[in-house]
Amino acid sequence: MALHHLKDYYPSYRETVADGQMDKIDSYSVYAQGDDKVGTAKDLLVDDGGSFRYLVVDTGPWIFGKTVLLPIGLAQFDYSQTRIYVDGLSKSQVEHLPEYDDDMVVDQHYEEQVRSVYQPIAQGRSNRQFLGHNYIPSNSGYASTDSGVQTAAIPGDLRRMEPIEGHDRPAEGAYRTATHPDRPQQGATIYDQETGFYGLSEADNHGLLRSYEERLAAHHRRGQG
Repeated sequence: MALHHLKDYYPSYRETVADGQMDKIDSYSVYAQGDDKVGTAKDLLVDDGGSFRYLVVDTGPWIFGKTVLLPIGLAQFDYSQTRIYVDGLSKSQVEHLPEYDDDMVVDQHYEEQVRSVYQPIAQGRSNRQFLGHNYIPSNSGYASTDSGVQTAAIPGDLRRMEPIEGHDRPAEGAYRTATHPDRPQQGATIYDQETGFYGLSEADNHGLLRSYEERLAAHHRRGQG
């Protein structure tokens, strides 16, 4: 599944649906555990469906000046202070993240490298209530197959059920919601199975981010119509 810079996917987002806060994502500082600043937000990456997937973080003088990716679900927003916190993340972990370049293609191998560093943090989010979708938690003991049948899964396993490439849109009924297991969730992506990394939750103050994502997606769909 291709990922796009926000400005490429929604070229006029600042002029059309800007809310005066989330559109200025590059004004946010990023902090690891112990209130240790590790960089500043630079951009957002969205998938083909318009969902936020990663924050692009410039580590500047704090960590070798490299740019890295942060799965959006792990970012805890403090809007009043324009800060993003990542609980459980150490400066050393950031140092070990693979470097990101604006011109590179984010493929499955690269994402697996990123996710391996964040795995312990994502594991701790597996029981959160997520906004927008009623996901089946990664540690629920069940996974969904392409036939829509739930099968036993490794408890707490946050690995991708299938590779991204060639599976950006699963078969109808591939994923089912926790509250309505008999009802297929339309338009789900492989990312949607990995709520530990990408799920937006109220506990992490993602309500405003979710609202912004929905407005941008609606505007993009109108522009494509």
